[in-house]
Amino acid sequence: MLRSKLALSAALALLLAGAAVVPSAANESGRWAERVQIVYDAATRSVERKRVKVWDFQPEKNLEFVWEPQGSGVAADGTASGSGKLVWRVRGSASYDPKAIYSVFSGEMQNGRPNGRGRLELRSGEVFDGAWVEGRFEGEGWRLDADGNRHEGRFLAGELDGEGRVRSATGEIFSGTFLNGKKHGVGTTRLAGGTTHESTWNMGVETGNNRPDVLADAMVGGLLKVQGGGGDAGKVEIGTIVDERMNQEAASQYQHLVRDDDIAIYPLEQGMNDAWNGTGLISVGDWIYTGIDWTVAPVFVNVDVSTTDGSKVRMEDLELQVTASDAYRKPMLSLQEHRGCVGFRPELTMFNHGWGGVKDAKLSIKFATDVTSGPFSRDFTLPVAGFDKGTDVYLVDIFKQAGVDTAALETKRFSCPSWDGIALCRSQVFNSVNFGEIAEFVAGEDKLYVTAVGTFDYSWVDDAGNTYQQSEQIQFDTALATIEVTAPAAECGDGFGGSPEALRYQDVQLPINQRDYTVDLAVRGNRNITSYTARLKISSEMTSFHSFQPVAKFADGSERRGKPVSLFYFRPRPSDYQSQVQLPACYLDPVGEGCG
Repeated sequence: MLRSKLALSAALALLLAGAAVVPSAANESGRWAERVQIVYDAATRSVERKRVKVWDFQPEKNLEFVWEPQGSGVAADGTASGSGKLVWRVRGSASYDPKAIYSVFSGEMQNGRPNGRGRLELRSGEVFDGAWVEGRFEGEGWRLDADGNRHEGRFLAGELDGEGRVRSATGEIFSGTFLNGKKHGVGTTRLAGGTTHESTWNMGVETGNNRPDVLADAMVGGLLKVQGGGGDAGKVEIGTIVDERMNQEAASQYQHLVRDDDIAIYPLEQGMNDAWNGTGLISVGDWIYTGIDWTVAPVFVNVDVSTTDGSKVRMEDLELQVTASDAYRKPMLSLQEHRGCVGFRPELTMFNHGWGGVKDAKLSIKFATDVTSGPFSRDFTLPVAGFDKGTDVYLVDIFKQAGVDTAALETKRFSCPSWDGIALCRSQVFNSVNFGEIAEFVAGEDKLYVTAVGTFDYSWVDDAGNTYQQSEQIQFDTALATIEVTAPAAECGDGFGGSPEALRYQDVQLPINQRDYTVDLAVRGNRNITSYTARLKISSEMTSFHSFQPVAKFADGSERRGKPVSLFYFRPRPSDYQSQVQLPACYLDPVGEGCG
């Protein structure tokens, strides 16, 4: 069914100094790099200038760094420590220029070095994601090399050591043992066409070869398979990967994963995958829907064709054979809490950024002081009418069910002469208003609110008429009353940008709801090749699922097919829904209504 194809599997859920290589434990070359920078401490809400130092593993590159901690982030001796992001860039470059970034490490730091869980992205396209020990990539993790091959398992000083797996860009999957990063021992290879064989290796050299004949690989075909020899196609491999160098500059980033039957290309941002699957939290103003210019958010993909023996072959044509391009109609939801104008705002607005409507919806919530551990109120349920781009959800009936004096909250105003007396003023509000069952869950000092957590259940329909049931977690605050004391206003920030310029790339627009069509990839230059790369900017008009296969055709009549690709393309629909809530005359500043 379409749903089984569209749901991302659990497998999908599965940087350091300016170094181009991961250093070994035996010889840690380099020196300390220092700078004075502004550091914000979220715990104390203070900003101060600090001298920060980190270990530079390749000082000869003359890079400069910026340390962006999540907390205080600087130890007593000035070394970067704790969670954060360490960015190395070309010295003297503009801070907003992504092309000047050499490497980015996101994760745990100690003594100025990566230590703990983290992810390193190098400008070369390499990615290291997993455990770090004193600046070394060591422990469980995975590495994506510059050619798009993914190495998984346990690492020692940056190299696979022990049981591991290599998912090659060509679609092959090798599972076996490694020593110092080389295949060593017995392993199993699954070819792109699905054929498997065992082999024996000694420090990267194959000593026992049970490799099947090339014609056993379902990816080779053509004119009688060129008289039984496979022809030029038998000498060729095709790989399909995300172009990591362009990907790192893009606002909407993707990743690829070689699986048994296909190569999945899907968003890197977990929030986008959660929105696709409905496994995330419906929350306030999610940036993945509104923080990116979705009119210029392609997937940067390379289709690499190369001969395995270094010989030349004449490639006449290269194309994508698309078997399906299906719209994905699942709603993708965010919400806006209502604040300002008046103290009691028992409503919220839901926005739909998906390309299909919400049907048969129901909101089920309970109130809490701590949404993870409670205590919780009893459950309350509210039917919600179906909607397309958005709707207002009125909660006053739930508060009435909970015994709240909603009439008093709607008509009374509360004031306090100064902040010094806010605790007394707050108690006076509770003396004058009956908060019923939610009294113990009311939070806030001058702005009283209650937090609700629960599920939003609904159904949606795909283009084939199939109906799906969905249940997603939801959490929001409801403004109950405002004690009128002077409060500072907040400022809004800028959104994210769009796609980097990529003039050498061929634009590929995949249409919606079409099957069995071909996209020609223009072969430029000399057709007698040992290797050739087609660089693509793939996009579509909406969130959609695409299944395609690259095919190279050669002058001798043979053809080579790459491993099938499953592209989960994310492009949310803009929601222009305007709230229809009608309010009485305002007596509060419209604080908290969001950024325009």
